[in-house]
Amino acid sequence: MRLFLEYLVFAGVAKFLQLLPLQWVRGIAHGTANFIFYILPFRRSLTVAQLRRAFPDKVQHAVEEIALGSYRNLLTTIFELMWTPQLEEDRLQEILHIRTPEIITDAHARGNGVILMSGHFGNWEWLSNGVAKILGIPFHIIVRPVHNPGVNTLVNRYRTRFINTTVPMKESIREMLSTLQNGGVVAMLADQSAPKESIFVDFMGSPASTFEGPARFSLKTGAPIIMGFTIRRGDGNYDVHMEMVPTEDLDGPTEQNIRILTERHVAVLERMIASHPEHWLWLHRRWKHTPDEQLAPLPS
Repeated sequence: MRLFLEYLVFAGVAKFLQLLPLQWVRGIAHGTANFIFYILPFRRSLTVAQLRRAFPDKVQHAVEEIALGSYRNLLTTIFELMWTPQLEEDRLQEILHIRTPEIITDAHARGNGVILMSGHFGNWEWLSNGVAKILGIPFHIIVRPVHNPGVNTLVNRYRTRFINTTVPMKESIREMLSTLQNGGVVAMLADQSAPKESIFVDFMGSPASTFEGPARFSLKTGAPIIMGFTIRRGDGNYDVHMEMVPTEDLDGPTEQNIRILTERHVAVLERMIASHPEHWLWLHRRWKHTPDEQLAPLPS
């Protein structure tokens, strides 16, 4: 019964938002984020603590402003995803301006496959959905299924609004290898806390357990890693930033090379977060695992 009620709420909110203009949807997202941040304080202590660790020189007021911005970004992304059925092809290039599309198109044309990576930054959902359609290149999106089957079906329908397909994380290794070997594009987010057995690289000033799979697959198949990000403009629409992660000096998937490449793509994400900290998902417990117990524990 609980799962059914969750589905009804999600589907009902989505249907309501789809009746509204996009700017109204964004306004409702901001209002909802303000309510959660100030009234419910869901994960606010964790969010503020992680921001203070990453930006120790910022005053408390600045930290709280970034934290509120992070909540607004998350709710905007969720509500815009719900609004996706109303997203028409002829508006895509108005909403998503790709600054350097040739970074992906040229890499794709080489035939070795492409690994498009991002973080929970800006609207990561429309990054893959819109860019794929604008460029005419389908992406295979690695996703973590939503725990509610009904909601998961709706979310995947939104994610495949145009030409993309979704791949559950449990099936991702085989699917990634097949897609890259056939010259396709795999899109994924790899900025959340990895298992404690994973490698640790520096992230925003502290060591963080990090997925090594993207670097391993890149070095094994020859597929380049391209980092992609949506940066929200003043009008609410997005500039899409693309950046190739260099691999020319790395020969083969040795453990050292995997670490180096992982550090490089994490550094790109880190730089984007430093420039637009409110765009990132600070609500996630990024430093869940640490190799050094001397690091101060963060609140749950």
